Amino acid sequence: MLNLPDENGPRIVAAGDGDLPSIASPAQMAALASFSQQDADADVRRFWRALWRRRYLLLAVFVGFFAAVTAFTVVQPKHYTTAVKLIAGNTSQASAGADTTLPVLNALLTQGGVQTSETYAELLHETPIATEVLAQLKLPLAPGALLSHVSIKPVTNTNIIAVSVTWPDRQLSAQIANAFANVFVDHERKLISRQADSVLSFLQEELPQAQSHMRAAQNALAAYEVRSGITDLQQQTQDQVSQLAALDTKEQAAEIAARAAQAQLNSVAGLLAATPQTIVGQQDVSRDPVTSQLDQQISQAEVDLNSARQQYTDSHPLVLSLRQKLAQLQKEKATRPELVTAQTQSIPNPTYQQLKEQQANLEAQLAAAESERVTVRGQKVAALPALRALPETSRRIGDLQRETKSAEAVYTALEQKYQDALIARTTALSDVTITQPADPNAATVSPNVPFNLTLAAIIGLVLAISTVLVVEYFDDRFRDEHEVKERLGLPVLATIPRVDPDDSKTNAWVQPLSVESFFQLVASLRYSSSHPPRVIAITSPEQSDGKSTIAVNTAISMASMHARVLVVDADLRRPSIHTKLGLENDRGLSDVLVGAVPLGEAVKPTPHEGVWALTSGRRAPNPVALLQGESFDRMLDEAREHFDVVILDTPALRSIVDSVVLSVKAEGTVLVVSSARSSGRSVRNALAKLRSVRTLNLLGVVLNEARPDATDYSDYYLGSGQTLTLPAASLH
Repeated sequence: MLNLPDENGPRIVAAGDGDLPSIASPAQMAALASFSQQDADADVRRFWRALWRRRYLLLAVFVGFFAAVTAFTVVQPKHYTTAVKLIAGNTSQASAGADTTLPVLNALLTQGGVQTSETYAELLHETPIATEVLAQLKLPLAPGALLSHVSIKPVTNTNIIAVSVTWPDRQLSAQIANAFANVFVDHERKLISRQADSVLSFLQEELPQAQSHMRAAQNALAAYEVRSGITDLQQQTQDQVSQLAALDTKEQAAEIAARAAQAQLNSVAGLLAATPQTIVGQQDVSRDPVTSQLDQQISQAEVDLNSARQQYTDSHPLVLSLRQKLAQLQKEKATRPELVTAQTQSIPNPTYQQLKEQQANLEAQLAAAESERVTVRGQKVAALPALRALPETSRRIGDLQRETKSAEAVYTALEQKYQDALIARTTALSDVTITQPADPNAATVSPNVPFNLTLAAIIGLVLAISTVLVVEYFDDRFRDEHEVKERLGLPVLATIPRVDPDDSKTNAWVQPLSVESFFQLVASLRYSSSHPPRVIAITSPEQSDGKSTIAVNTAISMASMHARVLVVDADLRRPSIHTKLGLENDRGLSDVLVGAVPLGEAVKPTPHEGVWALTSGRRAPNPVALLQGESFDRMLDEAREHFDVVILDTPALRSIVDSVVLSVKAEGTVLVVSSARSSGRSVRNALAKLRSVRTLNLLGVVLNEARPDATDYSDYYLGSGQTLTLPAASLH
């Protein structure tokens, strides 16, 4: 039978009146939580700590993104963009109005003055414009390929159109832009000139006939006046003659207007037949996906070839094979076009629509002229009886005078129309004017290296910070004491650093730091209240958070201060204390609680002086019933008589209530949180179970397996000459 330690031996000295007050009282915990919530700088500090903790990830994302953008910018071929600006719409004609005597020309000028810049932008996209530009510059391209390099954008709320051309050569870029502008200006001028030509063609046929008819009428009047000897007519005769002459003039004018409208209508119909109803409005051009795949294959082949050359000579079969593969890929890429047309959109042709409107106007004019001629003929029939009542001579003179005036009026009208059309054709002005030609020296270069790198730095920094914040959001673990205090509102009794068994260089300063951390834990437990707890329950949210290791090393640290410590393995479901201390588990707590073995026989000495252990013993069918019974209370009372401190290694709080039962029986409870494993959700659930019992005294949190910072501790502990160490196995 093992003799228990005498209660008269050295004990841990209790805190006196001058000791620090309890840091785990509910009032102080509430004050700390309130202070954390009201502190406006808490989020900022947490943000900077997250950035510093993930600094390598931050740096990797930033450098990776910046390097990718830099490489893409460097390998991207340079392109130069030049722009020419045009103003659409003849403002002088629009302001003066359609005041010529040519209906077709009037309609064209009126419409030209009110057309929007978007209409002219669509006309610039027509294939004939691109074809003529290619012919002038002798470029071996298809019109669609050329238009893919051209961007036409109307300036908002203005009549200005900007034509931009992107090309690998800045000089050729400016030449193409200026050629587009000049060709379009000539195209609009020719459109107006063709309308005037159709009118001139008609008038050139009518003028000689009208002139001959006028001269014949004048000669006939002069001859009759000579023969009759009458040079003046009565006022009545003159009035009737004048009235009938006016009607004749109206009839002739209506007939001429009808013939002119018919001629112009035929001309417009011919233009309509030769004008397509729709044009290509927009072509989406994208890079050939096959070319992108070939680029990736070429890059991989170059990497494989460089790797093979480092291992073999140039004559090695593998090197020759990879070189042949690379040449074949490059040859295949050279045969592929750089750009392909992804989508073509057809829109109504603005020119065709204008001609349709002109056709409708001319048909209306023709119908009006025919109606006028019918009306005038009816008026003439009504006026002839009164004229026939005049003397034959007077009537004859009146007829001759009327014919003469009518012929003169027709000839004068035709001559005026001819002069108007001739002037319109000779001085035909385009309704599009170049305001700023393209200048190769003012070309913009893409890619813009300074801009791209600046933008890459900004976006890379934002992306890196966002990545860190996303990782932090999904990583719900507790990394340091600050997070435990801010998120849980509990004091941190100690932070136990993580010891890597395979890293002897780091362990040279981490192991002393770990020893110091357990001494800090002992001190925190001692000063947790005015009466230090003698029965301490140690639990954790999960089974693998390191609570048993903390319990053993805490006992060893207390024993080094000349205290008698009993470690009780109260985890009757998954015991581990006997394994960590190298003891047999033939008898233990379960045997004591059922009365099979007294406490003195169940307690075993350990290899560490001042530390005894009560292992779990035989497996119990109902652990909760044993732990809740009075036998456990009697066991604790007996243990208090012989030991200074009793440490209960309790089960994890995840799914069973054993730890809550044991924590109620203990004088204080310590929650072990693993920095590497414990999630925020599991810790909050564990705290909810503990706080559900008001009588439970939660002393604080031990942050286990925290990653230490060598810059803060290594020099101090390596140079301190510290000799106290714990067994290496107990630190893991």
